[in-house]
Order: sequence, then structure tokens, then C-alpha cells
Amino acid sequence: MPQLNLPKNYPTCFRGQLPKLSYVWEKNHGEVRSPPRILHSHADVAELLLITRGTVNYTVGEHQYVVTEGDIIILNAGIMHDEDARLAANTTVLLIGLENVRLTGLPDNALIPADACPILTLGSSYAFVKDTMEMICQFLTEDRVHYAETCQHLTTGLVSLCAELYRRNAVPTAPAGKGVLLTNRIRDYIADHYQEEISLQSISTALHANAYYLSHVFKENTGYSPMQYAIRLRISKAQELLTYTNYSITQIAGMVGYDNISHFNVIFAKYIGMSPGKYRKMSANRDSKA
Repeated sequence: MPQLNLPKNYPTCFRGQLPKLSYVWEKNHGEVRSPPRILHSHADVAELLLITRGTVNYTVGEHQYVVTEGDIIILNAGIMHDEDARLAANTTVLLIGLENVRLTGLPDNALIPADACPILTLGSSYAFVKDTMEMICQFLTEDRVHYAETCQHLTTGLVSLCAELYRRNAVPTAPAGKGVLLTNRIRDYIADHYQEEISLQSISTALHANAYYLSHVFKENTGYSPMQYAIRLRISKAQELLTYTNYSITQIAGMVGYDNISHFNVIFAKYIGMSPGKYRKMSANRDSKA
């Protein structure tokens, strides 16, 4: 191979300041230390989630996707996403959080257009992306003097590569399902009333829509019935409160719509795989090591 030289001038995908690595995590679904994090978003952090083993059902925004090894999920800041533990067991995900993302032609902290499909199949680039993300994990674990800087540069290259792969592959716009407007109205109603006693009939009455039709349309677009979605939202809010506040578990149960603490404990354990108390302790231990 002849000597190859870097051009003196070349286009960049960044607008000024380079993205900052916020965190990296290898998450093994099905393990106690990796409980699912459901129905949540990050206001100022974008994420890249690389599936390195197994299959997981992931909801991003209004759509649900089945992703498998070699796929990367691209999440803009502020987009609601949800991992479904029903398909997540024995799945490994490498996850990188990014701050100060400024890509040409996109809003701050956006990696792709808002209406674009967030799933990219990496193909021949999978091994390189996987090795790079694993290297970042390893270097941060070793915590040597210049490794943080090395990880930052690796992250910048990774974002640039993913932007180029996305551009080349021309991922189509996420499909618009039937009844998206009604689905959004249902989602908004649940978000406004999840702390109250809520039922399919109360949603139906409030939105002046047939309960059967309402439920059918919502599940077609989200993969969940309205009541399943309401439970997931409640548990998601409980996870936030357990992690970031000092409210008692009884107080948190009431704040997310459960008057019966025993019922709350059962539901939380069913969806997260552990009790609220254990989840709080695990979250505190993880944050103390960050």
C-alpha cells in the first residue's frame, strides 16, 4: 500500500465545539446490576447504544423497533425511549452519553434529524465501532493520567464516523403509523394524569373515543396497551425519584399513583427485577463510583 496522507483541508461535521463524552456503560440485560430503565429521556444528553449481543425491543419516540447485534440506536437529547425487558434478557448494549453535540445542519444535542429512523445497521463497520466503544470503557476503567483525554478524542472520532455512516446509508424517515394523532393525545393524557386513578374508560371518556378503538390504535403504534403504558410511566417516574431524591418509598409510591405500598413494591419488582429499596441502593452505589 502506498503512503496515504491526510488532506490539509477537509470538511467537518461539527459546528465549532466538539462533543463531550459524558458517560459510557456496558449494560448486560438480565443481570441484577443492569435493571431496565423504562420510559425516560435526557434533556441535554444524546446517546449511542450499540447492540453487541442478543435482541432487544426498543421504543424511540412514537415507534417501536426490534434491534439486534450490529445495530446502533441513535438517540437525540429529549427523545423519550424505553427498553422492553420482555426481549432484553441476555442482551448486551454498549452505551455512550454525549453532551455539547453540535452537528452541521442539526439542532444542539441532536445526532440525526428529528423525523429520521433512529436505527442504523453498521454492517462492515460494526467491528470497528464495537472495538472503539470497548476501548473507551477499558481506558476509563484503568483511570490513567491521559486516558480521559484519549477517550474524549476517540469519542469525537466515533461521532464523526456515525454521522458519515448515517449520511451514506440514507436511513429512511421513520414510518408514520395510523392514528398517530390519537396516540399522541392518549400519551399526553396519561402523562398528565398518571398520578391519579386512571382506567381505559376514563381515557376514553376524556378523549371522546371508543375504548376498544382507542386501545387498538395505541397498541399498534407503541406496542403497549394504554394501561401498560401508564404503568411503565409510573415506574419510570419512580426510578427517577428513587435515584435523585430522598423521599421515602411510601411517599414515592403515592407520588406516582399507588396508594398501596405493597402493590407498588410488587409492580416495581415485576418490571425492574428488584425491590424499590434495592434499586435505590444500587443507584446510589453506581453514582458514588461515577
